Amino acid sequence: MNIENLTSQEVEQLQMLLNKLNPQPVIDASPDYIDEMIVEILDEFDFNTVESTMNRLGWKWWGENVTINMLKHEARRLLRGAAKDRLGIHKDEHWEIPMTHNTGGLHAQAFCNKDKTKIIALNLKFVLTEWDSEIED
Repeated sequence: MNIENLTSQEVEQLQMLLNKLNPQPVIDASPDYIDEMIVEILDEFDFNTVESTMNRLGWKWWGENVTINMLKHEARRLLRGAAKDRLGIHKDEHWEIPMTHNTGGLHAQAFCNKDKTKIIALNLKFVLTEWDSEIED
């Protein structure tokens, strides 16, 4: 079949038929449900303890003492970025692997469903210290 001889309407019809044969999952990255999860995290996360801990340790961001507003702003940015990347540039990774964005002690993760079409969970942590080790097979 030579598609060069088809009219634009015939090409559109052919594309529609091909799409029906190989449907692509619809990615629901709706800001509404992601924003709802982020708002819940920002409302419930203990930013007071994080701010107090960082300031007692002399931990500064951009040369300034960390404030709750700074923490919330950065947490929102990290959570949105992790959600966007999990359904975007890291969509091909196994669905059980979360996308992680972190900086300055904040650690945000986004988890997707098996079809990799929707964020099903977001997680925010404040990590003061961490270490791991593994044995190679």
